[in-house]
Amino acid sequence: MITTFGLTLALAAAILFTTYGLVSRVLAKSSSDPLAFSVLYGVWSSLIATLLFLFEPWRFGDITLGVLFITFLATVLFAIFQGTEFFSRKYLEASRLTVLFQITPVITFVASVFFLREGVSLEKIIAITLIALGNIIAVYKHGGYITPRGLLFGLITVCSLGLAYVADKAVFEYYPIGLYIIITYLVPSFYASFLLGGEWGTRLKNETRATSWKIPLLGAISVLGYYLMLSTFRVAEASVAIPIIYISTILTAFGGVVILKETTNIPQKLLGAVFVFLGVILLK
Repeated sequence: MITTFGLTLALAAAILFTTYGLVSRVLAKSSSDPLAFSVLYGVWSSLIATLLFLFEPWRFGDITLGVLFITFLATVLFAIFQGTEFFSRKYLEASRLTVLFQITPVITFVASVFFLREGVSLEKIIAITLIALGNIIAVYKHGGYITPRGLLFGLITVCSLGLAYVADKAVFEYYPIGLYIIITYLVPSFYASFLLGGEWGTRLKNETRATSWKIPLLGAISVLGYYLMLSTFRVAEASVAIPIIYISTILTAFGGVVILKETTNIPQKLLGAVFVFLGVILLK
């Protein structure tokens, strides 16, 4: 269902999104203004994406009104995602949000089948179920409390992202890939900037001082991961690529063991890894 080259791209994207998840978790906790953070993140990411013009061809497809509408829809979905993601990370425990994020590949799979007419098979359904279940097993923690506000932000975040991926797959090849990435970062930030109110300049300046070089670093990691994800879409179905990319969840869990010395629930994480590995093998 996916070539070795496509699998390599997807795994590389997974590693970068793992790094993004770890860095953004730290920054979201330290941010005093998640909305200003989100706007700055989008602007910096779009600036960094201009570097893709150096090695990607400047080529357009036959852009119709339908393509423009789906592109607009993608920017709205990413605006919703960017606007709620950092609130989600601020108001939800990392393990809880990680479990919620397993809804994203399921949404992408279902929407890809219905809207993109991608193939569906029992093998693919079992593989996606194994990957999602393995990720949940690896990070699940019993107990704790989820606030209604945190849950709402979390659900909006993961659902909008899953649908945005489907819009990506549908239209990104009609644009130079660097330009498309700029559109999907910069336009949502433009939408979000209206929510900052009359003191937008002060809020952006204060958040810039608080985060310094960290937002550009986060943007660079995100853009490279997104570029690899779109490159995977060139050679694989979204309903196959996204579940593989979402092994970043279990990579994060094991990264915590190796880097942060988080030695709790190791058998649980190993069991989750087995499920994820079996799922990837089925997709291969």
